[in-house]
Amino acid sequence: MRRISLGHLVVEEGAIEPPEWKYSVNGQIANLTGGILPDWNYFSDLDVSCNMTLNLAELRQALQVPDDLVLAWVLIARSTSSPVITTSVPLPVTSGAQEVAITVPASTLSGALTLELEMGVLSPSKNPPSDFAPSQVGHTVYRATSKIVLEGDGGQLPILPVSFTDHGITNPKSSLWWLRVLSQDLHDPAGASLWMWLNTDNPQLQPLIDHVDSEAGDLWMQVLKMDFIRQLLREALSHADLDESRDYPEGSLGALLLGVVKLVGSSLKEVRSKYSDDPGRVEADLQGVVNGSGS
Repeated sequence: MRRISLGHLVVEEGAIEPPEWKYSVNGQIANLTGGILPDWNYFSDLDVSCNMTLNLAELRQALQVPDDLVLAWVLIARSTSSPVITTSVPLPVTSGAQEVAITVPASTLSGALTLELEMGVLSPSKNPPSDFAPSQVGHTVYRATSKIVLEGDGGQLPILPVSFTDHGITNPKSSLWWLRVLSQDLHDPAGASLWMWLNTDNPQLQPLIDHVDSEAGDLWMQVLKMDFIRQLLREALSHADLDESRDYPEGSLGALLLGVVKLVGSSLKEVRSKYSDDPGRVEADLQGVVNGSGS
């Protein structure tokens, strides 16, 4: 029978059933498709839960730890787009079924997300354990991993390289990008209503166009995202027909614009008032939310 190494010890693989991972975006269950989470967008938090079942008495016996040693579950989230590590509150391990959950802020998400479910020592035993048993706080005795490819860069930010010379832009070699709003109908799909055109005549943007996975390309992408959301906020606040009392279809332009508004205020009226008083302050708040400095 295959075994799993837990610290200095070895326990039978069946001591812990494989965990069941669940993901939800904006309160809606999201399904992975080939390891990709297509329902996510980079201004939505991601809720993750993990369900486990085990026999604690058998696990203690396998680990050679006494009853007063407390084990706990914790979920850890790391994204390739951010140095921020998000962790759940430790949940003491009990026999039977348990669920541990975590909310990963949108400001720390993009690219690829690694989720680790860990079981470790929360409180050590007062009695000396065996030489091979876990004995220190934080000693990890079990780990399971889930990896997700998010689609914030591709599926939610439609990008098209375009020559600005062909469109009569003044000094085309210096322009960066152009957010084309192709439809004002708030019920139209957002993906068909918006295009972010990248200027192929500007040599500075070549890393973003040709080498998006490079350090320079990643830096440009972060700046592009911030400017994209800033322009969406302006579009939301200036759109005469946007109404938060309406139920816009999921993925529509209206739903997208209201989602951006909610990043900086509780209501459209409130954000419009704040923006009228000091637009720079509202955009600074938006920067803090998007870049994660306020989380």
